[in-house]
Amino acid sequence: MERLSGSNLIIVSNREPYEHRRLKDRLVCRRTDGGLTSALDPALRRLGGTWVAWGSGEADRGAVGPGAVVEVPPESHSHTYRLRRVWLSRDEVKGGYVGYASEVLWPLCHVTLDRVAYLKAFWNGYRALNHQFADAVLEELRERPGPVWVHDFQLALLPGLLKQTAPDTRVALFWHIPWPGPDVFRILPERRELLESLLAADCLTFQTAGYVREFAECAHQFLGAEVGRAPDGVQYRGHMTKLTAQAISVDFRSISDMAKTAEVESLMTLARRRLGLGQGIRMGLGVDRLDYTKGLLKRLWALDTFFTRYPHYRGKFTFVQIAVPTRSEVEAYRRYREVIRETASEINARHCRGGWHPIEYLEGRIGFSTLVAYYRMADLALVSSVYDGMNLVAKEYASSQVDEQGVLLVSQMAGAADELTDALIINPYDPEGLADALKQALEMPEEERQRRMSAMRRHLQMYDIHAWVDRCLHDAGVWSDQR
Repeated sequence: MERLSGSNLIIVSNREPYEHRRLKDRLVCRRTDGGLTSALDPALRRLGGTWVAWGSGEADRGAVGPGAVVEVPPESHSHTYRLRRVWLSRDEVKGGYVGYASEVLWPLCHVTLDRVAYLKAFWNGYRALNHQFADAVLEELRERPGPVWVHDFQLALLPGLLKQTAPDTRVALFWHIPWPGPDVFRILPERRELLESLLAADCLTFQTAGYVREFAECAHQFLGAEVGRAPDGVQYRGHMTKLTAQAISVDFRSISDMAKTAEVESLMTLARRRLGLGQGIRMGLGVDRLDYTKGLLKRLWALDTFFTRYPHYRGKFTFVQIAVPTRSEVEAYRRYREVIRETASEINARHCRGGWHPIEYLEGRIGFSTLVAYYRMADLALVSSVYDGMNLVAKEYASSQVDEQGVLLVSQMAGAADELTDALIINPYDPEGLADALKQALEMPEEERQRRMSAMRRHLQMYDIHAWVDRCLHDAGVWSDQR
């Protein structure tokens, strides 16, 4: 099915896929960063429909037409969709997004409990934020009825709010981050309200079967809900919510095709020259938001251990860390950013030789074609999250490895480890073990490297982002036929 016939699919997320900024008196539209938006944008181009999201760009208001709507992407003439922007007040952003979502739900779900910074006022902001989204979606439903697909933890109250006013609307929600077990979730004072709202949805989908089981156990313990044996559904107050697990993916074909272009070949040459990667110097790669859940500090410690235990790799192996700033309005993230910078500098000072440094630390956003060039040229890529719902960097790296020579190392704490079983599975809490895994990757025979990477690429080609969308919408009852 190429486009939803006779129905307007409504996707709802906090993050918008495109934002508008002013550049020298020109209105510029650019694609935003993040796994959620990069995954869903190609899907909605194919399916058509409406994306409802927070208009967070500095010039977003000046770009929309009636109803706060703009057609995106701007460069396309045939595969476009409607972006409907929601305007949030400063208090709603501070309390709902920065406060409750980022400083309570995010660390709670990633089981970093010492980072939970709870204030009752945050809950009021979170409720107000969700009400703003509900008003926008309900107005959209009155104009263009259709199924609603909600995304992620910022909008956990939305299913309940929508069903109160539009009970016949099909509502599904995909929870992108981990779901914690009852022993952790009981910390949340508003656990009942969140669970009751989520169970108003017709379908809830998580990244892994493990997260489904944890959610079902929470619903049973805290609400007394009836849970199926699988568990594949939860019965609560006469309403059945279907539970499914579908691992999010990437646009394999698009990334793989880009990796073969002359532009990427040229960018690879420029990158090697800029980084000083001369003949015989191998390259490792990390690509992460500057978020404490990505395990960057532990990764740096492991690299320090690696160059200490295996000094013959000094001058022969460089690790490139691309670090993308995130949530800079949260003090914990600003402090974490400084610690990462300082630690990378200390390690470089300890192991440098001549003009060579063990870690090339690149902070900031880069274009996707440049990122694909880094992916393709890297001899290994390291994903060392301390907890991660999925981690699409792992899948982007494998999709870019058209030469099938690279080695992927994935944390056992990331959802991607359940799926990409031909990667080297590592423990981010074991710096010596991770150092040994880096050595294993660098010394892995060519035949084994190719066998492992080829298997992962075949899997991603079959289970790409479009297949993921189709399976999720099939689970939600939006349609019954598959591609």
